[in-house]
Amino acid sequence: MQSQNHILKLLLSLGLGYMRWTQLTPMLLIWGFGLLMLLALTFVNFQEQTFSALEYCLEWLMQLPVVGERITPLLSDESTATHMTTSDFKSFVLSAWAVLSLAFMLAGFILSSLWGPFQPWTLKHKILIAGVGVVLLLAGMAFNYFVAPQNFNGEVSAWMLNFSLICLLVFGVSAYCLSVAHFLAYLNEALMAGELSSPDDSGATQ
Repeated sequence: MQSQNHILKLLLSLGLGYMRWTQLTPMLLIWGFGLLMLLALTFVNFQEQTFSALEYCLEWLMQLPVVGERITPLLSDESTATHMTTSDFKSFVLSAWAVLSLAFMLAGFILSSLWGPFQPWTLKHKILIAGVGVVLLLAGMAFNYFVAPQNFNGEVSAWMLNFSLICLLVFGVSAYCLSVAHFLAYLNEALMAGELSSPDDSGATQ
């Protein structure tokens, strides 16, 4: 009975761990989007190098399992708008989300086995780090504008508003994802510590 309960708790722990990464993956993706935008602004005067880097990233994406199979026809010359439907796009997004979450979870297991379990941070500390990162992201975007304002069309106030809204979106998604993931990590820790044991388990120990 105890062996079955232990296996059940282990499976639930793995499920919570996967759910946690499904919540963290959108945060990592939106940070990747923000950093790519910062790089695009930084290398605005080096368009050839930027296109080469994007081409390399797309080639790497097409090598991934499941994701590559779905993104290749979307990028091929033979694909047309009639072949791309809303259901196809949703299927691609969900597949990529599931695969990336699993990859991040496995990477976390590998790092934990190599360097030991990570010491959990408080939620306040995590959100504070995200806030500092967003401030640095906004500062980098503003710096790129003022270094070469001739490369940007429009008023400075409009560009600063756009940069601020992008950074606010990054922070909002990060705060939400970190909060949900922190709660799931707490449930996982409580489960493995026996704090969420069922009444049958408590009666057996007595």
